[in-house]
Amino acid sequence: MEFKNNEFLSNFSTYFRDRRKTLFLCFSIFFIIVFLLLSFYVVDSSPKSWDLLVSQELQEDPSALLDVLMKGFSWLGTVYVAAIMVTVFSLVFLIFKYFREGLFVLSCLLSGGVSYVLKMLIDRPRPTTDFVRIVEETHYQSFPSGHVLFYTAFFGTLMVIAISSSILKISWKIMITVICLAMIVLGAVSRIYLGAHWFTDVIGGFIVGVLFVMLTGSIYLRSKKKSTQVQK
Repeated sequence: MEFKNNEFLSNFSTYFRDRRKTLFLCFSIFFIIVFLLLSFYVVDSSPKSWDLLVSQELQEDPSALLDVLMKGFSWLGTVYVAAIMVTVFSLVFLIFKYFREGLFVLSCLLSGGVSYVLKMLIDRPRPTTDFVRIVEETHYQSFPSGHVLFYTAFFGTLMVIAISSSILKISWKIMITVICLAMIVLGAVSRIYLGAHWFTDVIGGFIVGVLFVMLTGSIYLRSKKKSTQVQK
């Protein structure tokens, strides 16, 4: 009887593991297809109707205070500030001997290179004063949003670390997840409000960011699982 139970548990574990791999592959393919379709959709430089609609809604009631707040959220995604944030968080993990987590966070620096390559390939112009209110002058091409890609990669990485942690209480996991999600959303909203990006740019950045975290996160979780098995 015990042998049958062990066999059942082994088969169930294998099925569950295979199912997770299938889901991961399906979600990856889905996001890649959506991003490719979106890229072809925006390659025409003219702004799309829903881009204009979202920009008009977010910029409908501008104020000096809102300008400052949105610039603040956007500032966290600038190249130097982003690099400092990643470095500081990585060092904190490394100092406390969480080497795997430190490297996982450090991998977020690669998102900048991914963003730059995609921008050069797709070559979509930034929004202009003919269509939106430009609060913050920007450089390079528009699609995908590098800020949103970084926010999704960085805060998504922190969420994966928090959720998979064995030492954090559930209340802390929920709080960290909510804060990280809020930062991703506010970062995306700020880019549209400031006239730096179109709505489709933001969606593109989010999709690539999710794919980035799926890839690096799967490597991190697999490594963490192997380490746990070795310790046992």
